[in-house]
Amino acid sequence: MNWFEQKILGLFVKTRGRLSKPILAGKGLIFMLHRVLPENEREQYTLNRDLAISPDKLEEYILFFKQQDYDFISLDELSNWLDGKIKLHKKFVCLTFDDGYRDNLIHGLPILKKHQVPATIYVTNCLPNGIGLLWWYYFEEFANKANRLILDSSIGKVEFCWKNLNDAFSQFQQVSEAIKSIPSKELHQVLKSSFQLTNEEIEKQCREISLTWDEIKLLSTEPLITIGAHTMNHVCVKQQNDQLVREEILNSKIEIESKIGQTVNHFAYPFGGTFDVDSQAFEIVKRVGYKTATLNQPGNIFKSNMHSKFALARMPLGNRIDDERMNYYLNGIYHFSVNGFTKNLY
Repeated sequence: MNWFEQKILGLFVKTRGRLSKPILAGKGLIFMLHRVLPENEREQYTLNRDLAISPDKLEEYILFFKQQDYDFISLDELSNWLDGKIKLHKKFVCLTFDDGYRDNLIHGLPILKKHQVPATIYVTNCLPNGIGLLWWYYFEEFANKANRLILDSSIGKVEFCWKNLNDAFSQFQQVSEAIKSIPSKELHQVLKSSFQLTNEEIEKQCREISLTWDEIKLLSTEPLITIGAHTMNHVCVKQQNDQLVREEILNSKIEIESKIGQTVNHFAYPFGGTFDVDSQAFEIVKRVGYKTATLNQPGNIFKSNMHSKFALARMPLGNRIDDERMNYYLNGIYHFSVNGFTKNLY
């Protein structure tokens, strides 16, 4: 952000969004969530605590937006609005949950049904298939019992060392970037070796933490729930060659459709930041036949996003989003702080 943009941001904040809202609040927001866990279970994690929202906090947000006269809509409705097929008379919120965790069913669905709020669950196929490596959780556990992690793949060997837990967690972003660069064909074996895991341990974690195909099928029959795709193996699409990207994106859709007996129309890019996706991935998602695709890039939703339906912004939502941050979401200040005046991110 340059000097001029900093001045504008300061003016937007000083006027409490009165100047930014007409320009940058847009029509609504897509929120990105992952897990729904009671507070005592959230508190068992340190590094990954913010991947979960508590049921009470989720309900609090739902009631807040209803009090603000926002409508909760599905991604199908959002897509139809962007295409000009329907009109939306109020501002809207879309809820999306990444990966496919069982707690979405156990703790999330009852709240959604209570308040009649639609949501999309993006499924990463390797999790119900019992071979998913939730390495962000493995890293937190591994850092508690070891002081070195080695990632050895065809692109080279990378080593991380730490003195204590805080030191380990401070390196998480670098570990993440190193893992994202591993070719998807090697990812399972490399991580299995790096974290010293057996196939039985991997399958056990998938059974404990992830939705099964039967549960995904059950969720797909709920009128409020849309099942979306999130690649076969939760890979960073920008780091893979075009053939592997197409396989990850297409095969995820094909398999989920065969399991639930419904068309899968919506996709989310794993990791999904500006350095994790590119125009080639957008084109593949479009050709495969999805209607929308979402990023992990903060921003509001505008009518002009009809031209960027395969790169839609999402705001993070969790227990630590305070009133000030939420106001910045609603009045466009947060959008400006990340994207400037740009409305179509790609």
